[in-house]
Amino acid sequence: MEITACPVCGSKNIGIGTLGDGIISGLSSWNEVCKECGYQGASLIFESESQYHKFLEALSFQKKQVEAQTKETNEGKPEQELEEKTSVHSIKKSYAFEFIVSVVLTIVFFIILSSSNYFGVYSGLLSQNNLGALFGYLLGSFVGVILFFFLLIVLGETLYRSIPGKKK
Repeated sequence: MEITACPVCGSKNIGIGTLGDGIISGLSSWNEVCKECGYQGASLIFESESQYHKFLEALSFQKKQVEAQTKETNEGKPEQELEEKTSVHSIKKSYAFEFIVSVVLTIVFFIILSSSNYFGVYSGLLSQNNLGALFGYLLGSFVGVILFFFLLIVLGETLYRSIPGKKK
């Protein structure tokens, strides 16, 4: 029985990454991501449960040593600096990458539509010489399509993450 684990935190919850993890299939150098700590890279494979437990003990010992060293170095520092360090680890997920992908998809969508009859559907809008109405129509369409692509990407990621991970 093989056990796949994260080399950073020791978690068995490691699997193929998604766009939300910053993994683009074929472009990223790693496609395995730890769902607990966010590590991206090669996972460790243990052939037995005893090897895995030895690794966890060594990892626990190493973490205790690091905590003792940081405690010694932080004894002279003010509390504000310590709070800043702990808040870095509690950052929520950023959807910037998904938003950028949505904007790029929307621009491509509008480039394709500009060569079709989509903008000719409301020919009365163009013949009225009302620049404000035309700008509002285009801006509203653009924002609507961005929201559609963004929500579609986030929904796809959420559904993918809800599927139980398969072991290699």
